[in-house]
Amino acid sequence: MEHHVYFAVFGFDHDPQQLDILLGQSADDYWREGEPYSDAFPEARRRENRWILSSLLDETASHRDHFEKLLFKLQRLAPQLKTLDPDYRFGIGVSHYFFMDDPAFYLPAEIIDGYAGLGFDITFDQLGLDGTHGTGN
Repeated sequence: MEHHVYFAVFGFDHDPQQLDILLGQSADDYWREGEPYSDAFPEARRRENRWILSSLLDETASHRDHFEKLLFKLQRLAPQLKTLDPDYRFGIGVSHYFFMDDPAFYLPAEIIDGYAGLGFDITFDQLGLDGTHGTGN
């Protein structure tokens, strides 16, 4: 399995690095509108600015470890998160690539409650490449 768990702020029209000052935290990654997605496809361009804070764990680390590490980072930023412009969009993003018949996973209540305490509801909607569909929390 491969996991990526991150917090992203988007929907703003200034340089993403300005959010480093507002949030008191350097982003782990920035996307700037108009930048190419990759060298392989230079004509594909980013359509918006984005400020990204991630778990920074290896993609093979467990989903629980990713969620827990990101939660610790966000809890330190709780006061600053409340200062984000209400016109910005932000939330938790998850990419979960699995190569098995049963991709179900579990997060303990203390992690889900930790995100809820920051104002984030954690729900999942999984889509399989074979057309299967599942939900969970």
